[in-house]
Amino acid sequence: MDSSTVSARVPTELLARLIGPLHRGRVTREDQQAIVDTMTAVTGAPFHDLKYRLNATGDHHDLEHLVFDHLDEDLQDRLLEHIAAQAQADPTSDLRVLCDIDDTLRCALHDDRYPRGTVYPGVVELLTQLDRGAAADPGRVGDLTFVTARPGGPAGLIEEYTRDGLADLGLPPHSVLGGSLLNLHTKAAIAERKLQNMERDHLLFPECRMVFVGDSGQADGDVGAEMAARPHDHVVGTLLHDVTGLDGAARAAWAERGVHVFDTYAGAAGHALRLGLLTREQAHAVAGATREGVARLDLEPLQRAHLEDVLTAEEADLRIG
Repeated sequence: MDSSTVSARVPTELLARLIGPLHRGRVTREDQQAIVDTMTAVTGAPFHDLKYRLNATGDHHDLEHLVFDHLDEDLQDRLLEHIAAQAQADPTSDLRVLCDIDDTLRCALHDDRYPRGTVYPGVVELLTQLDRGAAADPGRVGDLTFVTARPGGPAGLIEEYTRDGLADLGLPPHSVLGGSLLNLHTKAAIAERKLQNMERDHLLFPECRMVFVGDSGQADGDVGAEMAARPHDHVVGTLLHDVTGLDGAARAAWAERGVHVFDTYAGAAGHALRLGLLTREQAHAVAGATREGVARLDLEPLQRAHLEDVLTAEEADLRIG
């Protein structure tokens, strides 16, 4: 029985479990051929489901790793052509949620408003609601991807370390797109690697829209604006966490480029609501989680007073918007 007959009859969940072990360790030409033959025999909604299952493996052996690290160029081109054809044949309104880590998910580099290492209040709720609110099937796995310039390292060890650091935060199923040691020297290099990762994500999921959540400390605004300016027409917008004290003029300039600046995740929820990415109920759930998270933090009085002021303003904006 050939691969096309098997693929047509086997549920995508089982196909994903069969394909997974074939791209661990050394991947022979025969293994590559079997993977591509099997995947290209699947079409329509089942093919989209197969992609998402392969992308939510829980380790670095995800769809990006399979396509760009383990396939010879001719087989990679063949699979990407099938992906593009299926996107045209069966488009969706689903949303890919791409998110930075340092100073976006967790206080790490430039932000002095929170204790170092703090998971930002409301960020987990925002990512969860974006994942649920944008997907046609709220239970589908794989919409959330963390995009970072952190190196993957030998056998994906640093990527696995990054993934382990996210494991206990209550996030939806997600994947991680990493970088290389060469990408850590300058902001321009970091931005270039993130752009490459986002382009790869679009090649793998061209049927989807995309939103990017980043911060103002490491060129994420430029990354989001550059992606929005490219002729894909799939980037809905960028939500930019202000960790460097952007003034009103700078925020207005970013907004003209599709980059929406916020101070707390209640503000991010307001932007997401206006962009049509969240319902009002979901946006208020994010704002509530943000306020509850701020209340639990051990902050200096001046830090708390400042956060309370910006949070109150963003909550008011959310009620008006």
